[in-house]
Amino acid sequence: MGGKKKPTLSQLAKKQEKQQQAQAKPAAKGRRAPAEERPTVKASLIDQKLLSDVEKEIVKWEYVTPYLVATRFNTKMSVAYQILRTLASKGTLVLVSKGHRTEVYTTPERLKQLAA
Repeated sequence: MGGKKKPTLSQLAKKQEKQQQAQAKPAAKGRRAPAEERPTVKASLIDQKLLSDVEKEIVKWEYVTPYLVATRFNTKMSVAYQILRTLASKGTLVLVSKGHRTEVYTTPERLKQLAA
């Protein structure tokens, strides 16, 4: 009993017009179809080139968090943590604040400026 109602003639006509307009309309410029997008591969290992690139770039930043490193260098969060801890053990970075979720680092020069 019951069931879905059939659309009226005017509703069918409107639906058909919309479909024809959608087919006639060219694809928007600058946008890619989802099928054309390439999946990005994030770095999952620390190599010396990545470490040196991060070290050169980080010196310019006011503060550094694992999230900033992961997003700017397209790495996994675990790799970002490892990179920052490695640079802190070298003395390039200083740990400013550590919570149970994240760590905030800065350069020793900036830390001296903040303390003064």
